[in-house]
Amino acid sequence: MEPGEGAVEFMRELTEGMTPTEALDLIRHLMRNPPDEAKVKRCATCNYYFRDKTRPGNAKVCGPSCKTVRKTDQKAEQRARQPQKPKKTKKERRYDEAAWLSAIWRKEKPFDPDKLPYIQAARDRYDRMGGRKKPIRKVEY
Repeated sequence: MEPGEGAVEFMRELTEGMTPTEALDLIRHLMRNPPDEAKVKRCATCNYYFRDKTRPGNAKVCGPSCKTVRKTDQKAEQRARQPQKPKKTKKERRYDEAAWLSAIWRKEKPFDPDKLPYIQAARDRYDRMGGRKKPIRKVEY
């Protein structure tokens, strides 16, 4: 993982005015041998050193990007530990009561028995034509 903002800032402070080879040697040395300062800590996410600027000195991560990664991992662990909620099943509808039937009839009114042959004839015509009838268009050139 790439170093976070705090780690980059800390290394920039230490390597200011050095040549790239000197800076590389210093960074390698720091990664092997931790600094003795109390405010210099290792980031829990990116594993690079950073200077803790918080007043109580209890920072665990070096910057906002590492904080986001850590919080995302923590939330995933919490979700994995929590028992999953049981899935809700759909309740069966009761049509045996007169009140339920009258309530349903208000929403879904049945067709008039006289209209049923006309509806069936329209469906048959639709099936025989293969769908909606398209208008015949003559293209004039």
